[in-house]
Amino acid sequence: MSTKSNNLLKIYSRLKRGPVTIEIIKQWARKNGINISERTFYRYMDDLENLMLENEKVVMIQGEKNKKIWKIEFDNSSSKLDDFDIHSYLLFKNFMPLPLVKSREATMEKIEKLYYQNFSKSKFEGFSLFAERQISSSHFYELLTLERYEKILEDCIWSIHNKREMELIEIGLDFTSISKNIEFPLTFLPVQLLYHRGVVHLSGFVKDSQKLIIIALEQLLDYCLTNNMFDNQILLEILAKKMKTRFGITANMNDEVYDIELEFSELTGSFVKSQFWHHNQEFVRLDNGNYLMTMNCGINRELVGWIFQWMSNVKVRKPDFLKNLVIEKHREILDSYKSDSPLLSNNSFIYS
Repeated sequence: MSTKSNNLLKIYSRLKRGPVTIEIIKQWARKNGINISERTFYRYMDDLENLMLENEKVVMIQGEKNKKIWKIEFDNSSSKLDDFDIHSYLLFKNFMPLPLVKSREATMEKIEKLYYQNFSKSKFEGFSLFAERQISSSHFYELLTLERYEKILEDCIWSIHNKREMELIEIGLDFTSISKNIEFPLTFLPVQLLYHRGVVHLSGFVKDSQKLIIIALEQLLDYCLTNNMFDNQILLEILAKKMKTRFGITANMNDEVYDIELEFSELTGSFVKSQFWHHNQEFVRLDNGNYLMTMNCGINRELVGWIFQWMSNVKVRKPDFLKNLVIEKHREILDSYKSDSPLLSNNSFIYS
């Protein structure tokens, strides 16, 4: 195949995914090793108009400030999508977590191609071009390395969907304070995928003890799939009940559920009260202008870390157990600045 024919085929494939401007096609061409000038691109578009299939045609329209936009229209395409529908698709696509975006690039291209083919007569081109550069995600707090991620995710989906036990052989790190009494390898009953703070987790139970553990996918260093089936209905109910006792998803330090009271300064409190933190959270405006947050849940590493996030804008009123824990952590931090001793890993929140 000649270089020109190869380039035409690649440009045609790109157009089937969605509309382009000269800037977008030049950027795309550089990424794909295609060295063509603007003039050559214009000629290619003319050539494509004569090479289209019967139910396809290349259309050039004038966008904002007379910017030229090229797209393929399909004769059997519908124009039933409204602005809200198109916005929704583009927001979902661009705001997905980075690991999912990267591990699903080929799938997203397939979906976008089908989406565009079926709705090429809508206003898709304007919003698609807008999304190329003006909808973005910081991906803050999200996983950077993606080695084996796609396979792990697919294996977890398969096990959950088919209600199959997994053998967890080795896990790394500790995202969620797994009990010291849980030893690996073990037989695991996976029941749910859980997205929390930029990370996809696998929730399930240790087969022998029925203890709940939640593991980030990147923690799964070694595991085996099995064909051993289990009933997940009761386990899903237990999971929902246990999660209501946790602040976030980290394991509680003990089996106690506490009446927690936190006082926030006025400005910080007005922000915190507008966010979701726990299913039974409540806020009351105090006479001094501050806000009192109350909730009923266990105490864990995630709660203490969250309190530290607000620095001097929050104070623990009750219970004393939580108050003393926060004070103790403050002291440990201050002591680390008074000494030249190297920092040591210190996770005192892991329960027994």
